[in-house]
Formats: sequence, structure tokens, C-alpha cells
Amino acid sequence: MRAAVVATPVLERLRAGPVDGVVRGATARAAYLDLGGFVVALTAPGVPLMPDGIAVDATAVPDGPVRAGPDGIALGPETLRLDAARVWDPVLPRVAPEDAAVLRSRGAAILASLGPSEAEGLATGERGREGLALLRRALAERDADLAERGAALLVGLGGGLTPEGDDVLAATAAVVGAVADAAGLADGERARLVAALVPADAAARTTALSATLLTLAARGGVIEPVHRLLDPAGEGWRDALATLVATGASTGRAYATATGSALVLLLGDG
Repeated sequence: MRAAVVATPVLERLRAGPVDGVVRGATARAAYLDLGGFVVALTAPGVPLMPDGIAVDATAVPDGPVRAGPDGIALGPETLRLDAARVWDPVLPRVAPEDAAVLRSRGAAILASLGPSEAEGLATGERGREGLALLRRALAERDADLAERGAALLVGLGGGLTPEGDDVLAATAAVVGAVADAAGLADGERARLVAALVPADAAARTTALSATLLTLAARGGVIEPVHRLLDPAGEGWRDALATLVATGASTGRAYATATGSALVLLLGDG
């Protein structure tokens, strides 16, 4: 098995020392390795780069134990070596204040392109409705207390490996960190708002994969198409949006909706 690209958080985890883990499932598009609570996603060609990911040529890995460390990841009889892989930093660059207007318009265009959103399925129950409403108010009012209340309702909400509520929170947290300067948020305000969006008890309330992605989102790490959505000069943002929406059953659309909403609410004129 050959590694083509590796995300920096994966390298950081492996360089911290050897760790035993287990394969938590594999498909033709992705395999998931649980390394003591930090889940690494092995993704096949054509799958967007993940902030906890390694892009590989094939994801047919055997079930069973995993041994990972600075020299690579032992998967049954094979060892996945990373020394020849391109290193990718999943942290979104900070948006400059002069780019606020173009990204505010970008957010509105994203939402217009999506139309009715799968993420709105979260609003079918009282918990989801209240959580989304609190989240939107939190962004519009830059209120960390409201964000904390909304996040407590949304974390773990939904099905699958990454519940939709977590997808919304992860995308929102990463975007808040990136556009804080453009939105006029001081560093302390930015830190409080981001922290509020990622509940401290997330690991106990959702899947290990989703908890990993939330932790990385608090540091600004997010799936690659979101990088192109937030590129002020990015003429290919519509292609990035199409790629994102096609990711997973509902995950990509939830990320896209949360990204568009965060841009509009944070960069709006108020």
C-alpha cells in the first residue's frame, strides 16, 4: 500500500510515539484506524483529503490490530510508510479583512446553490431545531454562551460515522477560526467562540471518528474542499462545492451548508 498524501495531524500523532490500534471498518473508498481514540482515515483516490487522513492507492485493509508509529503503520502483513508522501496542512488560512466582502457574497452563493439542505433535517426534532437556532444566533451575535448551548444540543445528533450535528459544528468551528480577523473578532473572542462550538465531552457523546474531526476543527483543520470555498481568489469554488456535497450520505452537504451560513452570519453587515 502506498501513501500519496498525509495530513499534518496524523504525522504529529505518529511522531508522538508508537500506539496500538484497530481497524474500525473499510470500504472501497475509506478505511478507519482507531489509534487510541485518534481515528485516521485512509482514503482512496478521488476522495477529498481529510484533516485526519492519509490518501492511499487502495483501502482494502484487513480487519484486526494495527501498530502505528514514526516509521509507519503496520496493517497485517503490510506496512504503510509515509516517508514519500506529500504533507498537507488541513488548517484553513486566516482570511484578511479586505476579503470579507467577497467571502460574504461567496457564502450567500453557496447557500443559494444548495437550496433546501439535508442539514435542515436536524431541525425535524425539537433538539435539532433549538440547536440550529442557537448556533445561528451565536454567530450573528458573536456570543460564545449561545454557541455553547447550541453545541450541547447538536453534538452527536444524527446517524452514521459522523452525525450531522457534529458535521455542522466541525465546519462552523473551522470557518470561525479562519474568518475571525475579517469578521473583526479579537483573538480572545475567536478562541472563546471556537471552544464553545466543540463540547469538552464530545468524545463521550459521539463516535470516535467524529470526535477526532471536532478536535481538529477546533484547531482549524477541515476537509479539503472547504479550503477552496474560502479562497477569495478561487474561481473554482463551484467545483469544490460539488465535490463537497457528493461526500458521504449527508456529511458534505452539512459541511457546505454550515460553511455558507457561517460566512454570511459572521461577515454580514449585521
